[in-house]
Amino acid sequence: MTAQCKTPSCTAHNELTIDNIFYYQSAMQDVLSYQGKGAIRLVSAPFDEDTPLDLAAPLSPSSDTSDTSFTLSSFPTSCFSTIDDKYHVDATVIGTGHNGSVRACFDRITGHQCAVKSIRKRDPSVKTHALCREIEILQEMRSQENIIELIDVFEDSEYLHIVTELCQGGELFEKIVEKSASSFPGSHRCFDETEASKIIFQVLGAISSLHKAGIVHRDLKPENILFASDVDSTSVKVIDFGLARRHSPHDAPMNSLVGTPCKLDSTFDVSTLSLRDSRLLPPCHSPLDYIAPEVLRKRYDKACDLWSLGVISYTMLCGYPPFNGESNKEIYDRVRSGQYRFPSVDWKFTSKDARDFIRRLIRLDPSKRLTAEQALNHPWIVKHNRNSSFVVESRDESVEVVFSPSSSRELV
Repeated sequence: MTAQCKTPSCTAHNELTIDNIFYYQSAMQDVLSYQGKGAIRLVSAPFDEDTPLDLAAPLSPSSDTSDTSFTLSSFPTSCFSTIDDKYHVDATVIGTGHNGSVRACFDRITGHQCAVKSIRKRDPSVKTHALCREIEILQEMRSQENIIELIDVFEDSEYLHIVTELCQGGELFEKIVEKSASSFPGSHRCFDETEASKIIFQVLGAISSLHKAGIVHRDLKPENILFASDVDSTSVKVIDFGLARRHSPHDAPMNSLVGTPCKLDSTFDVSTLSLRDSRLLPPCHSPLDYIAPEVLRKRYDKACDLWSLGVISYTMLCGYPPFNGESNKEIYDRVRSGQYRFPSVDWKFTSKDARDFIRRLIRLDPSKRLTAEQALNHPWIVKHNRNSSFVVESRDESVEVVFSPSSSRELV
């Protein structure tokens, strides 16, 4: 049995076989020596800083035959290494992702700042093949400027540490909340169209690269879009590929119900607020807000990413999701129906092109939804990104795209 997972830190030992077991036994002895020096917590644990040492993950791969995640043949990186040898990791958690917590770190030699996501391997929800897949996808996408850059990977007896570039500008989620809260009656609700279009253009570039490589993100939402710096308010990166997977048009439809929980407790009682106050709520008060209806039906493909992007676009322009509701059930029903509105009180400052762009993404029939390449050529994107060097020629003929004023009934 072999486990292949090429990583920046382990390029010389990509395949684990009987022939090189001795090497990995030696590596485990190195880990044991660190433990003997009282350094089992080389990096603060993501979720269990107070966990007693006797509850830590077993260091022997065969000590528990019921836990196959620790057999030699299934280590995600195929080798053990110590992140503290190269990086100093800050103890403060700056974010959480799928199956892990994120901290800032810096290279001990160069001083270069990075981010590290630490994933506890013994977490029941963690799957070795999924960790391998996330690392491989990040490595494959390293040249895409709007996808978080993978720098290093380390694995010890308890955790997998994924080191990436550090984005210091915060989440798109936070910016939406900030802009919505500072708006006042009679003004634009959230992002202006130029800002929003520039951000969506970059996310589309990332999605286009992923889809061309046969990869579907499956968890696009404002929390997974970061601003690269606190100086540039338009340069963004797509992050968190814990739910991403490979899928080609020839494969059977995907059927896993995916989507990570969002910032607010899903039991939050929106009914206690007035209609206007409820629209000032941070987006994604339910895990269902950005999930495509076909995902809920458990039969979907890459088009689910475009639905999510349409919902993000809608939310950026008005400050709340199109399928807002007072309960998860209400949101679930609204998403499955695909019915939403552009209330004039919040949309009268927006253009027909912006609303047309959203309509062409938030469509119940995935086959009639714009592809990433087609969306990059929509007038609303082209108009605000004329000076960009990213040019796409749409060759996808599966959806007829005729950009003309919408004839459907508007509420603006």
